[in-house]
Amino acid sequence: MRPVLTRSRPETCLSDLRLDRLVAGELDAAAGREARVHLEGCARCAARLTEIKAGRAAFLADPPPLPAARPAAEVRRFARWAPRVAVVLAAAAAFAFWFRARPAGDDPGDATRIKGRPRVGFYVKHGDAVTPGAAGEIVYPGDALQFTYTMQRDAAYFALISVDGARKASVYYPTAPRAVRITRGNDVPLEQSTVLDAVLGAETTYALFCADSIELEPLRVAFEAAPESPPIPAGCEVDRVSFVKRQAP
Repeated sequence: MRPVLTRSRPETCLSDLRLDRLVAGELDAAAGREARVHLEGCARCAARLTEIKAGRAAFLADPPPLPAARPAAEVRRFARWAPRVAVVLAAAAAFAFWFRARPAGDDPGDATRIKGRPRVGFYVKHGDAVTPGAAGEIVYPGDALQFTYTMQRDAAYFALISVDGARKASVYYPTAPRAVRITRGNDVPLEQSTVLDAVLGAETTYALFCADSIELEPLRVAFEAAPESPPIPAGCEVDRVSFVKRQAP
């Protein structure tokens, strides 16, 4: 079991997520100025920023190898049951260096749950920066999302179905016609990440934890027919995460 992490800096300090975004140039002008002013007067945050930059530099100097992307022909073979699925990459290893628990106080509603209902989370890779995702996260076409799950039961059958800004449903996981078996774990990364397509707007991804290996194409069709309140099959628990896809600046 992963220990619960607490802040080593006061609540008034900048979170690791904000420092990550500062380094990646993802803060707007006002937020960037505010962060830099804070750093000028806070030795703790300045030291943490140095650590983050050093870790990023070490990772980029010697990144883990990425497995090859799926051939286009293989992706097309799944088109009959997932017509709008984004390009899938077997690239979970690229995220492993960056996985860390969200510091307490960043967003208690999205912190990892150790007990209770199964949950889904995600990380976002934008350029060279990888950050934990949160509810309402701003993402861009071409970003890679690495989904994770937390589940305390012994086993379940799992699938991810996403409804995008055009109200179209896609099966994000698995690349198979039925839900796949998973076992208990905490913040377990899926073995593949998902590269976002060019459809803009709010998108919601539903994680299904089911007692049986349900067929996914009929479920995808049902989600697309009722995107505001998609039907959840009997015997399944559901968790969801939402993000907003915008045109890259």
